Amino acid sequence: MWFANANAGLWAVGNGLVSTLLVIYLAADLGAQGLAISLILAAPRFAGVLRLGVPALIAQLKNRKGVCISAYVVSAVVLCIVPAAAVMDRRSADIAVSTLVVAWCVYHLAEYVGTVALWSWLGDVTPRRIRGRLLGRREQWLIAGRIGGLVMSAALAELWESQLPGMTRWVPLALSAAAGALLMLVAVVPLVNMPAVRHAPSAVPRAPWRTLGHVFIDPAYRRLLLFSCWFSVVNGLAAAAQEVYPIRVLDLRYGVRQVLQGAMRTGQLAIAPWMGQLVDRWGNRPVMVVTQLVAATGSLFFLAATPERPWLVAGAFAVWVAYAGLNIGLDNIKLKLAAEDNNAPYIAAYYALSDLTNGLAIVAGGMLVERLADNGSEAMRLYAQLFLLAWIGRTLAALLAARLIEPGARRLRDLF
Repeated sequence: MWFANANAGLWAVGNGLVSTLLVIYLAADLGAQGLAISLILAAPRFAGVLRLGVPALIAQLKNRKGVCISAYVVSAVVLCIVPAAAVMDRRSADIAVSTLVVAWCVYHLAEYVGTVALWSWLGDVTPRRIRGRLLGRREQWLIAGRIGGLVMSAALAELWESQLPGMTRWVPLALSAAAGALLMLVAVVPLVNMPAVRHAPSAVPRAPWRTLGHVFIDPAYRRLLLFSCWFSVVNGLAAAAQEVYPIRVLDLRYGVRQVLQGAMRTGQLAIAPWMGQLVDRWGNRPVMVVTQLVAATGSLFFLAATPERPWLVAGAFAVWVAYAGLNIGLDNIKLKLAAEDNNAPYIAAYYALSDLTNGLAIVAGGMLVERLADNGSEAMRLYAQLFLLAWIGRTLAALLAARLIEPGARRLRDLF
């Protein structure tokens, strides 16, 4: 787990340096509008459906560790194309944006292959009895790394703007992306030293395609997939609006957004170990329900924020600290409800279905935002309706979490 956490920390620093937010601002500087931005968010999700084939790939190669490491190396190399797209001929904005989207998509596809193999691997490394605490510590490493990356990226952008105000702002974003890609490549080194656990029953998936069929008829896992899909749809519909609204309406600079992200991550860093302990003590379900209800209120702060009161959007990042508990609960329960001796097909199905529904919803949300840009004074009212629906949808997701079948989990009414 030390090696796994070192990998998480290094990868997260790179992820903070080349975050989705950075790519969105980079694309906006290249002239991308609402639909193009939604494609940046959605294209990797559609690529994620191909995760369904990862268990079969691992079964064929019989080398889970090798698949994981190779996939992460490829993802880091492809990521280098993202900053390269920004250096292309500035008159060919459409080509530059298209190149950026394709590179962003392929990078995620390779990363997704590695992620399925890695979580199957971690399922064997982490004993179920203390898995929540171990995953809570891993979440700490991930959050701390992202904070470091976000701070460095924001500092570079702000320093560039203050020292070279007449220069184009895409250059520090491209430099940040290049540094992030390099760090993600370095993050592979700890995985090389991590024990392969080759003799664990789940190291080589059995009957991967047939097992995928069993996943969808398993009552407990089917409810988890239903929750994940609903959560993905609601978040997807609101995603483009939440990214475009601060840029186009509230006029928040990239550095300010990164500060808000960093503050949110710092809060998550503080509560992650406690959330891991609660997951081991109470179960995943009650922790997920409570944290989802708190995080859902973030949409209301977007609803309240206006060009005259842009600072109100900070409240959303404050309540989104609760996502630390939801993330740990989801990471734990997707392993807990999977077959211990053949977990890869379960993990692949979970990610693939979630990504597909999220991608479709993101595109739909992007088309809505594209229409908002043409509605002038009506746009604010439509934005308000979208943020209100997002709060309702995210609150309903908590009710689906409450219906999850989890042996040994405590009931909410027993906690109070």
